[in-house]
Amino acid sequence: MHILVTNDDGIDSPGLWVLAGALRRAGLGQVTIVAPEDEQSATGMSMPMRAPHHIRAISAPNPDDADIAAFAFSGTPVGCVTAGMLTGLCPQPDVVVSGINRGLNIGTNVLLSGTVGAAMNAVLWGLPAMAVSLEFVGKAPMYWETAAWAAVRLFPLLEGLRVRGPLLLNVNVPHIHDIADVRGFRQTSISEFFYGRYLDLPLDPEDEEGRRRVHFRFVRERIPTDAPETSDDGAVRAGYISLTPLSPIVSRDEVDLTAALAVAGLSA
Repeated sequence: MHILVTNDDGIDSPGLWVLAGALRRAGLGQVTIVAPEDEQSATGMSMPMRAPHHIRAISAPNPDDADIAAFAFSGTPVGCVTAGMLTGLCPQPDVVVSGINRGLNIGTNVLLSGTVGAAMNAVLWGLPAMAVSLEFVGKAPMYWETAAWAAVRLFPLLEGLRVRGPLLLNVNVPHIHDIADVRGFRQTSISEFFYGRYLDLPLDPEDEEGRRRVHFRFVRERIPTDAPETSDDGAVRAGYISLTPLSPIVSRDEVDLTAALAVAGLSA
């Protein structure tokens, strides 16, 4: 079993290395890292193919992980998965695990997330995939080990996704240090959380060329706290690890456009 690990926070993210090390120590297979050389958050499934790219081998920051082959790629998480599949620098992956992301990927954020985007790309290659994200709470420490423990526990579920079509497992882990305090694992649906509702975009004055710098500012105090526990957001807030099956291919066959086409004069 060859496991490709990637993320969108970059090759230097502690969560990436905690995840890769946990998968290796659990004896789940050979682990290779291909991750962006710098942060690529919110790049979704972007892969700018016309831009020049490079890839380089790097050494593990922790001697205990010295046997994990790792590569820094000058592109997006989707590009990292593609490089892992096609460059020949590592064995063909059997599974892709993306994370551990610094912050939850819930609601419509899954369409923006580079962490989820990498897993989406993997399932298009026909691989089982999991995206793992950990709740961020201000200046509090990130409990990477809790999320890595969850990923190892859930890893056996991935083989079952292989025969279910293009599906990935989106995992969101609450900000809990002691694993004994985790209430359990819960399958959830995507919440109604939409990132755009909690952004401010203040503008700087115009510069000499008429341009105004735009600042993206996430206003956390506006985030609602009443999501149902059946949703990814609500489950995490209630202390559960949220598991949401996602697909990159969405076809709403129950939506019948026949009448609308006729009204618009577009019927065949």
